[in-house]
Amino acid sequence: MTEDDLDDLEFDTLRTGDHISAARRLSELAEAVSGGVSRANVLLRAGEQWQHAGDHARAAELYRRALEDGGEVYGDPRAYLADALFELGRVEEARGLVEQIRADRPRDPEVYRAVAEVLYAQGDTSGAHEWATSGADVVLALRDRAVGTGIGGGPDEAPAPPPESLTPGPDDVALAEDSLEALLRLRYRARIDLGRAEDDYDALLDDLLKNDA
Repeated sequence: MTEDDLDDLEFDTLRTGDHISAARRLSELAEAVSGGVSRANVLLRAGEQWQHAGDHARAAELYRRALEDGGEVYGDPRAYLADALFELGRVEEARGLVEQIRADRPRDPEVYRAVAEVLYAQGDTSGAHEWATSGADVVLALRDRAVGTGIGGGPDEAPAPPPESLTPGPDDVALAEDSLEALLRLRYRARIDLGRAEDDYDALLDDLLKNDA
């Protein structure tokens, strides 16, 4: 079992819309996983499929198992678990997980994007704005340390890691840059909802969109 095999399975599910079958298949694969993918990774993917199917309780169970497994995963399983718990009405537990992630000051901008999207979906626009800003700052700090450019150094509210803790390689920067536009788009939506003025992050988003055109 490889990452490509899992990607193919998920791609087929997007085409068919049969998330329940995909969740069951991934759950089975997690019990006998081998090769270049971790059991925790497969459990996390299975949880996502259950959540897409609307079964948030099963999703939460698999996210917990991914956490308990401790194997290599993408992102942070706590963000996915928080999403499922919010949907189950277990708000205090979900927010506790968000605070745990904040305390860890992650370096992966995709973790910030995931938390921001969860909070935005729950109507916490201010929280989404804060986390999206923090994720953008992580990318910009990596860029600054790699090539000495970028605006970086976001607002005091942001829970981003200190720049001195970042020691990026070329792959780190490239992967982080892939997340920047999504973070800035989400931040823009939250800023508009909050009625706040346009700022340097919006100008950066404009530049990215112009370059993509």
